[in-house]
Amino acid sequence: MEKSPTQAVVDIGGVGYGLNISLNTFDNLPAEGTPVSLHTHTYVREDRLQLFGFSHPAEREMFELLIGVSGIGPNSAQTILSGMSVADLQRAIHYERVTELTKVRGVGTKTAQRVVIELRDRIRLPLADTDDAEEEPQQSPEDPLGEEAAMALEKLGFATSAARKAVAAARKKQEVGAPTVQDLIKGALRER
Repeated sequence: MEKSPTQAVVDIGGVGYGLNISLNTFDNLPAEGTPVSLHTHTYVREDRLQLFGFSHPAEREMFELLIGVSGIGPNSAQTILSGMSVADLQRAIHYERVTELTKVRGVGTKTAQRVVIELRDRIRLPLADTDDAEEEPQQSPEDPLGEEAAMALEKLGFATSAARKAVAAARKKQEVGAPTVQDLIKGALRER
């Protein structure tokens, strides 16, 4: 097997098959020359034939859902899967977080809205069975300070799940007393 961030060449019986892959799949691939098993999707149109490889079945399923959305082709779907983990993408769609989707390069507001509208009823939680699908710590509705701190971290460039995890960890380490939003943000930044 040979690999690059966007493609893997897998040797099957002496024939090398080029598979387009996402960055998430690339991160999960073993060293070159090591045997590997990938879940594939064959994309066939009158003008092209492409193979796509995925390290987890959940990523392939999400890819297939994405290419079913009007205006999203296989390359756009791969870009989206490279920009977010499957779990984060499922959460963004399920909770209708359009702005989170627009943070992926090449995804505008209209495309993100279309993804949410067309897929929100097809995404079910609990999340897909992937290695990175641990449950996102949720701020309770009674924790507006935690929610505000998480939103501030997102504006600083944190992914939503990372911001929520950092705020939850900062909240646990807080001493007795009511922390302010600034205290939670500072504590969360120390967690990183």
